[in-house]
Amino acid sequence: MKNHLLIFAWEYNGYHSIRGTALSKRPRQLAESFIKHGWDVTVIHKDQKGESGENPYYTSIEQSGVHRIAIKATDETEVTRSNALVRRLETLYYVSFRGDRTYRWSEDVIRNFDKLPFHTKPTYIIGMFSPRVPLFLADHFSRKLNVPWIADIQDPIYEGVDRKMWPMLNKWTRNVLKSANAISHISPTWAAIDAARLDRKIDTIRHAIPKPVTLPQVTPPGGNKIFRVFYGGSIAEDIQSLDVVKQVIDRLAAEGITLRIVLAGNENALKIFTEGIGEANLEYKGWLAPDAMYREIAGCQCTLVVPWSKERIGIPSKFYELCAYPKPIWIAGHDLGAFKSLLIEWGHPAIETSDISWQSTAVTQAIQGDFSRLFQVNACTEPMLTEDGLATAFEALMVK
Repeated sequence: MKNHLLIFAWEYNGYHSIRGTALSKRPRQLAESFIKHGWDVTVIHKDQKGESGENPYYTSIEQSGVHRIAIKATDETEVTRSNALVRRLETLYYVSFRGDRTYRWSEDVIRNFDKLPFHTKPTYIIGMFSPRVPLFLADHFSRKLNVPWIADIQDPIYEGVDRKMWPMLNKWTRNVLKSANAISHISPTWAAIDAARLDRKIDTIRHAIPKPVTLPQVTPPGGNKIFRVFYGGSIAEDIQSLDVVKQVIDRLAAEGITLRIVLAGNENALKIFTEGIGEANLEYKGWLAPDAMYREIAGCQCTLVVPWSKERIGIPSKFYELCAYPKPIWIAGHDLGAFKSLLIEWGHPAIETSDISWQSTAVTQAIQGDFSRLFQVNACTEPMLTEDGLATAFEALMVK
């Protein structure tokens, strides 16, 4: 009889929003990796697209063999009170006793669980944060079914919560996670910080590198006087800074070289880039379908990732996605140490992410075809976790 894995996740890539980061793709990667390792896999996630219609849930057997169940949230209400004190007290309640507001969906899962078309009792359960409701559900059904579980943490445990509420959230988190057989984190730095907060061991399983993407054959326009860089996705103004990119642009412009950012993202990303580097240095593409995005990436010399420069000692999940494309990655910004430790772990040459002179030389060399100062997957001498290897990494935690 096959082992059966039950995964609780808020999102499942392809069945939620337009977002496509490593964060939202991890549940799918994990499920399909376990399928290839001979497991039966069921994923329960929130119905983000109305697939269930008038029914409480929708089920599907995916081409990969994953059994996917999208459960409707019947209470989608948000805080609408105009009284600031009432809103704060309501937030305090959820943080202290429910983790966060996504707890409401757990009631729908629990109410419908016994009606779901399971073929066998799960052998193991994995709950995936963020948000926090999958952790609550994994703990709940681990106890109900007497099945071991793993908590997979993809953000710091205090993510999105005011510092004054950390003690209350810590108590809730400790209570939920105390039943977990193991805890994994995507960042060794965050793992160490959260391990101290929870006073228990946390392992690290980084985001997986997706399968390589084949790009169409496109010759980047502009010759050696225009350097085109692709940036896709969102950017957070409060924790990411474009000042290094801007200073490199200005320095190259003085040498007669144009650096142009090809931006695919929402209007907020456009606003931040326009204010940060200037409209003249942008080509805005809006949201792109995969084929269109591949063509845009193919027409650029490299892709771009901007490190988190405030508070978050981690790596933007988009970086792992960019590793799937056969293009160098320009890492430009104020790294708090996360990229430095990752490059050491992967055996990649060091990158001076915020040194303007070093970065300007990196781009100048890249225009001439020398990408040695940019990140390149084939420059790593140590193994990186791939999608297929995710199951092996989690199976190692299951036997501890």
